[in-house]
Amino acid sequence: MPYFCIIIDDDINVIEQLTEYIERSASLELSGAFTDPQMATEHLLSLNRPVDILFTDVEMPHLSGFEVAQQTAGKYNNLILVSGHMHYSLEAFFLQAKHFLDKPISPKKFDRVINHVLSTMVTIENFMMIRLSGKNQAMKVLHNDIIAIESWANYLKVYTTTKTYVPYGSLTDVMEELAPTGQFIRIRRSYIINTDAIELVNRYKITLQNGITVSVGETYQKNFDAYFENNIKRRKFK
Repeated sequence: MPYFCIIIDDDINVIEQLTEYIERSASLELSGAFTDPQMATEHLLSLNRPVDILFTDVEMPHLSGFEVAQQTAGKYNNLILVSGHMHYSLEAFFLQAKHFLDKPISPKKFDRVINHVLSTMVTIENFMMIRLSGKNQAMKVLHNDIIAIESWANYLKVYTTTKTYVPYGSLTDVMEELAPTGQFIRIRRSYIINTDAIELVNRYKITLQNGITVSVGETYQKNFDAYFENNIKRRKFK
């Protein structure tokens, strides 16, 4: 399975060059390219799961690559900053960018960066396995079908778009499994929600697709505020 990439650069020549390098790689597949960083940001925020690799130029009109990366945190698994100015490489480090690709981009530079990124990548599945009550029984549940997961004594209530499952498990373990997707957030000690299932936000009260209303716990409010600023405020709700 190839790793999906998105390119953001206001220079169409750079986009064409990176596209050529991506297309000749058996491990990569281009899923989008943008000259407008604002449009790219909106596209990334609309994704159900993070893109594998995000290439973004640093200096662009209206919105810099640093701002794009910060605003779309959680919507990409690996960040590669692209620029002709080497002094940006230090800022790339603080943004936890996997690498800094300096212009002009040559096949050798591209291969070096990509080989480094691929060597550190872990495939993120789009589903989780839940243990059923029967002996040695488990079921695959797609992340997109999960609305919320609630801790219930030694069990979990997994609310999906079709039914509710009650498997044995730990909410902490589940959050560790789901965190890399960037799709789920813990809003109280006993609750994880799928951010794509949010229908309404009223301060710290959240209404989900299944009609459940959950309050954000006090110790989780600061984290939720940060998520709200970077993601939810840019979405359109009915």
